[in-house]
Amino acid sequence: MRLEEFDWVSTLPYSVGDEAADFEHCFVAQFKRAALSNNHPTLNNLVVLLRTSYIKFSLPVRIHLCQVIYELILHESLDLTFLWECSTTLTEILIKDEGITPKDLRLEWTGLYKLIKAEVFPKAWHHNPLTRNSKCLFLVNLAQAANKYFDPSAAGEVLQELLPQVQYNSYDWQTAVLQLLYLFLPSSHLETSDIAKPNSAEIKRVEEWLPTIFTLWSLNMNIGSYNAYLMKIVTHLLVEHKGHLKLTTEQVRIVFATGLQLFNLPLDRNTSTLPRYTVTGIGGTSGFYRLPKNGALPVGEDKASTFARLVVFTLQDESPGGTLLQFEQLVQMIEPFYHPSNSGSWSGLLARFLRQLSKELLNRSREEAKEDTAVPASARLSRHIRRRFVISVRTLAMMLLFSKGEDLVSFSHSTLKYLAEVEPDLIFRPLLETLYTAIDAVTETHRVISAIRALAKLASTLSNYQLYPEGAQHVAPLLMLLLPGIDVNDPTKSFFSLSFIADICTNGVILEEIPADGVMSTTPAIMSRAASETAGDGNAEEDMPEMDMEQIEQMTRSSTAQFETWIDQFFRRIFMLTDNMSFNLDGTSGVMTFTDLKLYVITARATKLVMFQCSERYHPMIARLITNYANSITSLSALDGVCCIVREFAFALPDNACANLLPLCCEKIQEEVSNGVGGTPSLSRRSTTHSETTLIWYASILSSLTERLSASHILGYKDLIVTTVNLLLDNCLSRHVYSLGCTMLGEILSALLDIYPENSDHCRSVPKHVWDDPEFHKDHFRHWGKHAPVAEALDALAWHVPSAKDKEAALGLARVLVASRISQLNRILDGLSEKREHSNTERVQLHRLLSVITYGLRGISTAIPPPEAQIETDGLPEFIAAVDSSGGTPSLFKLDGQVPAGYAFTDPDSEAYKEIEAIRESIGQVALRAMEHMAKSNEDDVTIIKSLIILAETYLCFYGTDRNTYDSNKRIYQSGIENFAIDYSTCVIPRFYAVRYATAIHDARLLRNSNFLKPHKTHYDLSSKIGHFCLSQYSEVRSYAINALRNVLYTIPELKYPLVPFFLKELKDEGSSDPERMTGAVNALNVGPISSLCRSNWEYLSEVALVLCRAQHEDKPAVKKLIREFALWLAVFVTPSLPIGELHPHTMELVEALGNDVDAIVPAEFVEADRAKRVRRVDTAMAEKRKLVGSLVDIIHDAGTTWRFAAIAGSYLNQLNAVHSPIEPEMADIFADYLTSDLMLFRENAAMNLTRLLSKIRKRSKNNCPDIAINKRRVMLDTSAQKNPMFRKQEYMDLCERALVSSSASGDAAVEEPFIDNPAWGWFAWPREVKAYAPPPPGEAPAYDCIDDECQDAYDAVKRIVFADGKWERIAKLFSLESSRLPENDSIGLNRMFLYTELFALFDLPLLETAWAPFERLARDLENQFSQRGAAEFISGLLRGSKHWSEGSLQKMWAKVIPVLKVVLANLRPDSKHYWDRGLQYAFARRDPRRFLPLLRLIIYGRPFDPHAETPFVEAAKLDMLRTVLSTWDWRIVSAVISSKPRLFEALAHPYEQVRVTVGRMMSTLAALEFSVTYPRVDLAIEDLARYGSTGCDYSFWEGTPRTHALVARMDTQIKTWKADHVPSNEGASDFSRGSKTLLDFMMSTFIYTPRRLAVKSLSLALPLVASLQEWHDDAEIATMAKTIFQFYAQLLCTPQRSDEVVASVLALLENTDNSRHLVAQMLPLLYIMTFANRFTLSREMHARVVDTAVRFMGHDHVEVRQAASAALTGIVKCASSGVIADIRGAFAEKLAKRLPKTKKMKVKNSQTASASASTAADAARARLIPTRHAGVLGLSCIVLAFPYTIPDWMPAVLVMLAECIDDPNPIQATIQHAFAEFRRTHMDTWHEDRKKFTVAQLEILTDMLVSPCYYA
Repeated sequence: MRLEEFDWVSTLPYSVGDEAADFEHCFVAQFKRAALSNNHPTLNNLVVLLRTSYIKFSLPVRIHLCQVIYELILHESLDLTFLWECSTTLTEILIKDEGITPKDLRLEWTGLYKLIKAEVFPKAWHHNPLTRNSKCLFLVNLAQAANKYFDPSAAGEVLQELLPQVQYNSYDWQTAVLQLLYLFLPSSHLETSDIAKPNSAEIKRVEEWLPTIFTLWSLNMNIGSYNAYLMKIVTHLLVEHKGHLKLTTEQVRIVFATGLQLFNLPLDRNTSTLPRYTVTGIGGTSGFYRLPKNGALPVGEDKASTFARLVVFTLQDESPGGTLLQFEQLVQMIEPFYHPSNSGSWSGLLARFLRQLSKELLNRSREEAKEDTAVPASARLSRHIRRRFVISVRTLAMMLLFSKGEDLVSFSHSTLKYLAEVEPDLIFRPLLETLYTAIDAVTETHRVISAIRALAKLASTLSNYQLYPEGAQHVAPLLMLLLPGIDVNDPTKSFFSLSFIADICTNGVILEEIPADGVMSTTPAIMSRAASETAGDGNAEEDMPEMDMEQIEQMTRSSTAQFETWIDQFFRRIFMLTDNMSFNLDGTSGVMTFTDLKLYVITARATKLVMFQCSERYHPMIARLITNYANSITSLSALDGVCCIVREFAFALPDNACANLLPLCCEKIQEEVSNGVGGTPSLSRRSTTHSETTLIWYASILSSLTERLSASHILGYKDLIVTTVNLLLDNCLSRHVYSLGCTMLGEILSALLDIYPENSDHCRSVPKHVWDDPEFHKDHFRHWGKHAPVAEALDALAWHVPSAKDKEAALGLARVLVASRISQLNRILDGLSEKREHSNTERVQLHRLLSVITYGLRGISTAIPPPEAQIETDGLPEFIAAVDSSGGTPSLFKLDGQVPAGYAFTDPDSEAYKEIEAIRESIGQVALRAMEHMAKSNEDDVTIIKSLIILAETYLCFYGTDRNTYDSNKRIYQSGIENFAIDYSTCVIPRFYAVRYATAIHDARLLRNSNFLKPHKTHYDLSSKIGHFCLSQYSEVRSYAINALRNVLYTIPELKYPLVPFFLKELKDEGSSDPERMTGAVNALNVGPISSLCRSNWEYLSEVALVLCRAQHEDKPAVKKLIREFALWLAVFVTPSLPIGELHPHTMELVEALGNDVDAIVPAEFVEADRAKRVRRVDTAMAEKRKLVGSLVDIIHDAGTTWRFAAIAGSYLNQLNAVHSPIEPEMADIFADYLTSDLMLFRENAAMNLTRLLSKIRKRSKNNCPDIAINKRRVMLDTSAQKNPMFRKQEYMDLCERALVSSSASGDAAVEEPFIDNPAWGWFAWPREVKAYAPPPPGEAPAYDCIDDECQDAYDAVKRIVFADGKWERIAKLFSLESSRLPENDSIGLNRMFLYTELFALFDLPLLETAWAPFERLARDLENQFSQRGAAEFISGLLRGSKHWSEGSLQKMWAKVIPVLKVVLANLRPDSKHYWDRGLQYAFARRDPRRFLPLLRLIIYGRPFDPHAETPFVEAAKLDMLRTVLSTWDWRIVSAVISSKPRLFEALAHPYEQVRVTVGRMMSTLAALEFSVTYPRVDLAIEDLARYGSTGCDYSFWEGTPRTHALVARMDTQIKTWKADHVPSNEGASDFSRGSKTLLDFMMSTFIYTPRRLAVKSLSLALPLVASLQEWHDDAEIATMAKTIFQFYAQLLCTPQRSDEVVASVLALLENTDNSRHLVAQMLPLLYIMTFANRFTLSREMHARVVDTAVRFMGHDHVEVRQAASAALTGIVKCASSGVIADIRGAFAEKLAKRLPKTKKMKVKNSQTASASASTAADAARARLIPTRHAGVLGLSCIVLAFPYTIPDWMPAVLVMLAECIDDPNPIQATIQHAFAEFRRTHMDTWHEDRKKFTVAQLEILTDMLVSPCYYA
């Protein structure tokens, strides 16, 4: 059984009957009834109930409910709130409910796809952006959860839909397309039965279409976000296929190459600042649709998690090129970036990657270990593979262990935790050795804290004997080692030390000595790191050393002897710690920080668990220690800490606590009270009188004792306790003292009447019968970490259920101590009725009585159930209880009443029941009297009023528990499940957490029952009085009252209805105002249940909105601000009610079938009654909405309304102007009228809302007028090339070119072809059908020749205003005013362009005739920046809005527009150019270019680029305008632009940089945009791409057209010619310099602004030239640009098919003998960058060639080159396999085999001449040998430096070899010194461990090299 499926209710100590079946039957019946009646509010509450209730339905019902909710989302128009509830609930079910498998549930993908698509692609412009973004988020989350339930045979349909939308030449919308592929490509495994379906020809196996995904990958290898989503697709497939899908070696190489790129690691200081991914040069058009950048969906792209999951789920075998070998290579490459000294922006990503790797490995291991696993045996991980993988991950986690960032350290701990759950021996053996050393290192605080944190994280795994037997012997030594960690001066260290102690106790460690059979060392045996590594090498499964279990058990027994000493020292340290907790929990003194609170909680928990888990033989010692500690009075500031210990002492060892402390405390209290202590009247919460110290000390201890004692112990000391409590309540007048007595009273009554686990059995790791078994204690360590199933663990749990004796005692106490006080309070109130001021003594007595009654009421809260009633609330049938979605009950169990919750008295006819009921009712009455008295007579007495508010709140909503208690228990359970890494597939958890959750279930039932109160007059009166105090003059009282009101209304929602008018009255302008009361009213209205009512119930919403909009009469700015903020917040949630419609037939079918299995039949008359009621509510809401609109319009028109409150009214109109609501003429009138408001805020608001309103008119007219002209212009075209040659690749690419060169009157077929607006269709593949639009019809007939009847009035209102005389003159003037922003930051207004688009789309040519003149004047005002902005907005909106105009209207439009644009474009200025660029981009976006032929002719032919003009800005602007055209229509327009011959080459050496840069980018854009794939059909594309292999066709580098090759070759030739003729001069830049910069700009643009790289064979033509430019000293800019080009080139990520070509091109440059040594030295480091970036895609042959090249240059004649080659080889070695490293090491060792000959001094002078020739020969030989030995030393040094933080087995010998060469001359000696200096620096922190890898002889040799020389030596 899974943990989620366990029936927790069955563990409770009272009978619940067949509750689950009753609940299911009732729920299904009501759900069915609400669905059939289309009652969305009721359905909303039922869906909330489905999500929050832990009672699980039967599998068929769960499946059926999922289907119904899914259909509701797809086919019914849901408001945002209901959509959120449905989506969230269904998402949670689909993710968490593993009982529902894809075989059981199939969901249709098309409906959800259409909903999401509507939120992403254009047709959703005019929704509320906030609403759309929220809706999109809900739906995307649902799609991710539902994906595995999509029919896997539908993959072909998804690809047919989405592949035609792929178009990577521009980035607009492409991220969303990839996200949609991820969301909707079915990820589940395609079964054989699915292939046998009737349409099997359409079904595609994943292996058939996966090459298509990798083809898309090759199209954008260097676009980071694209790679992330494509990786998510592949990862999702691998995870859900559960071993049935295996990636090929080629696919794995691409995946790893991309994953490495996602880390964005800095390989070189020169590349760290370069953009690693392609960016777009021109702004995307997705911004025109109010969407995020590039139209992206809210889909998370956690790169680290995605890559980690993919790595883990591709692990299957150890084949060459497989995932395991690739991963080990990846670890070797990224290992240096994990070292603490090498941190940066990449560290967090790498750490998350590591954690996710280990977590996914654990999840996969657990999944494959299940008996019913779906993973085939052949696809499961072998233990050998798993151990190799763990060793690789462990290496990185250990390195990250002592990082300086807390997050990084936390990630490393989590990683080690997950790995230890998989292979504990591989983790703990090296880890414990490290942690022991680190904890002993007192000088390195960060290492100590990290080590203790690691132990705390891994405590449950280390102490699990079943998982890791060796860990048992470490428990006691670690406990002793961590005792100093309980440090009063270091809260962090103390917290984690105590966490370790608490967790091992929770995990079942018994603190009891076990006699050992023999004497052995108590030092735990730890396998050395080297042995551990050896155990993981080779065949890790078979080579694992056998553990001597007998020795382990013996050492474990011996270690337990330390427990007694440890317990003694532990409590002494706890006492020291608590003594220094000098804060007060009530917040009156001291500061309780979050760290303090965590430490307080963990101290209590650890102390409690130690006492529970220790042996009884230690109890007397513990009792003595705590008694002495509690009896040593120090200072009241330490009292909270003492009480914390005493409280847990009483909880764990109640017998000892009672015997040692209770009589002592009572005696001391009686002694102090008899001496008159505490008799001074005081209402101070903390005593300030020193004489009361002793009394408060012992009273607090006694209170802590009674708080945790059970009923049996209370009764054992009843007389003593009651006597003491009476003394405190009767004789003491100090608030601090008698409050303790009140607390004790409440705790005593609760202990007698509540149901709770008995203390003796609550927190122990095993049940009592097991604990009492002597055999269990003999070898109790064998049971550490062994937890029983939940049912077994809780079956033996002892619950306290009130006995007759308990009830009698509680009733007696209530009668004596509570009922008598009620009478006394009534008498006092009678005496105070006429008095207005109370004496101090009277106030104290009154407060004391209120406190006693409050705590007494809390104590008897579970005596009887709440008065039950069946409440009717908003949106629910009268027999269904309300569930307030904003809060309240945690879960509901039944729909028709209360549930059993173990109340003490359940018989309403019994005397005891009636007596308790009478006491409760009398408390309510006296509380009401007291509140009325204080409200009338003494409203300034804040202390008494706060006590009364608490009493009223307790009476109204406290029935046994509160929300905080429930949340606390649930939170502890959830954190424990997470901390212990519980496997949810089992039903085994630590008993401590099981007990906590069972208690939480009981609390939830109590909370639930409190919602079934029968509110009567007392309840209403008390809530009214609390509401009155919400308006108090004192902020403290208001705060108390509002919090109380919130809790009360969550419990009894009915009480909120009369409060709304009460609070609204305070906000109305009735001649006077009180700012404090208005503040309270606004805050009260903001209380959850009230604000929910105000924004959802139209009976209140209208009045609330109007009151807030008119509440401007108060002068206090803070009050006005508060009102505005609340009003604007409330306006966001205002949504008109949806009309009632009929259920979709499929939804109706599913609903009618719902409940057949449980016999849930709903009578038809019930459905009709509910539907009629719902219709009435909707009609009321519609009427209220119309009234509200009229009133809001009046407010705005009212001259007395300030602009701020008029803006609030406008905000409500914004929300009311929703798509689904009727269009009000008044709303249309005011929006149109306020276009010319003097306030910019109102103008922008009016523009946005009028746009939305006009869009609604157009949409409804199209839908409701079947004969409207616009509907006749849409056509669907068959894209089959046989039927329509237009859709052949070249035909369509040339279509625009032919249309441009033809005359519009010639009737050319290119002009007459239907318009296709979607720019993506046909780039990759054509869909089966294309939505197109017929060419404009002749004449001037409007497209909207018919308007929907419901919209006619609004249409007429807008038309009347926009056609009014002078309206457009004023619009033009106001919309062209100077912006409030700086001129350089001003931008074009999207809202205004939207408005113009809608206006001209609806009103056609007549509106243009009316509006043109003023805007023409703006356009011709060339000197005014803001006039140009206004004209650009107007003309851009006009061009876009003319989409459906007739031909005659278009001709007239162009006749007006083109002459103006000729003037404007010819006179563009820098301050206005961006307006026209962005405006025309808006006009062109997602439109067929043939719609704008006159304008395109002007841009392309009418304004030709003149390379010889002396106006650089004008010429650059022409090219920028062409780039705008290209960026919009790319492949459809590029042929036309190229055919126009723009004379770009002539500007190669243009004198102005602005022109050259633009020319270079333009040429790059033209070259890239010529590319398109263009398959005629998707199925043909899938079949064709599969022919290329598993990775599809490689499009990462496009070979280009002949024009591309000719362009590069021509530039290269021209620049070389200029170079040959170049003569250095000081007179200015030459043609060569300028041309070179243009070429470099061209190449740089291919790396930054285009998603594809030009072909290697094209760029390679210019690479030699660019390489030579790196040394061009005449112009530093040229050298810098050339170096940047090669840096870009080096870090390119290439596919396996292309990476060899790229590297070969650089090797060819290096091998060019014409290169200077300086150039070679600059180029060599690029080898490392290229090798690192493409390590997984390079072939072995090419990698070997790279290594050989680097090695060869190590022997170069020049030291500069050798050093550069050494640096390159250092990086290359990091990417090399162990075999390659061995070969390199051997080759360089050979170079050192021959030693340098020694130079001899001549002793005989005469021999000098004779030996001259011999000496010369020796020197020559020595000189020839020095470079060789230097190469050998450099090579060995670079191998050493390639592993800066580890010591491979071969490194000691290499270091010794280098040390032997230290006497060689420079540069050899300098190289060796540098190598050893770096080695010392990088291994300094770990040298105490690294030195173990060396022999004694090796260490002696290295000592002189590593130790710095001493001056005095």
